[in-house]
Amino acid sequence: MGKLLVVERKEAILLFLKVRGDASLAELAERMELTKQGALRHVEGLEARGLIERVPDSQAHDGPGRPEHHYRLTPAAADLFPHAHRQLASELVDFMESDQLDRFFKARAARLEREYAARLAGLDLEARVRELARLASEAGHMTEVVEMGGGKLALKHCNCPIQDVAAKAGHPCRHEQDMYERLLGAEVERTAWMAGTDNNCTYEINPR
Repeated sequence: MGKLLVVERKEAILLFLKVRGDASLAELAERMELTKQGALRHVEGLEARGLIERVPDSQAHDGPGRPEHHYRLTPAAADLFPHAHRQLASELVDFMESDQLDRFFKARAARLEREYAARLAGLDLEARVRELARLASEAGHMTEVVEMGGGKLALKHCNCPIQDVAAKAGHPCRHEQDMYERLLGAEVERTAWMAGTDNNCTYEINPR
């Protein structure tokens, strides 16, 4: 049981860094509900396996107080996350006509919208955003809610199960953005795109 818990905590660190990009030891400890010393044991184990590394001091973004090391995933860690399906999806894009793809992703968005709308009913805007992030994560997008300041929120997808499709066709993202606007009753602007040069897809939400 103890060994299983250690494995789960190491997986939790990897998943958290996949979502966040990088994190300090204090943030990792808080996430796992451990002391910093307890979290450090897991961090050092992952460092020894070549799965995480320290962020160079010039890139770390510490707040007030004593500077802390930040950690991020190494390229070797990418193999631990499911991605084999992406080749199949990419081949399907090459096989299907553009209008067929557009109809498929439009129908997919409509199906998801019906499913999500029932889960979001009766919630205020912030609660809808946070529930939508949870639903998107269940669908494989690994999404977090980012507070932009001034009460503004954004959805940040840190994983995309159909990234290659999005890069080639753009249909999934366009229909997804439209779906978010209807579900949230707010203007949604995509400010980062994983299928381009960004390491995440960010959708900023502007209340109407």
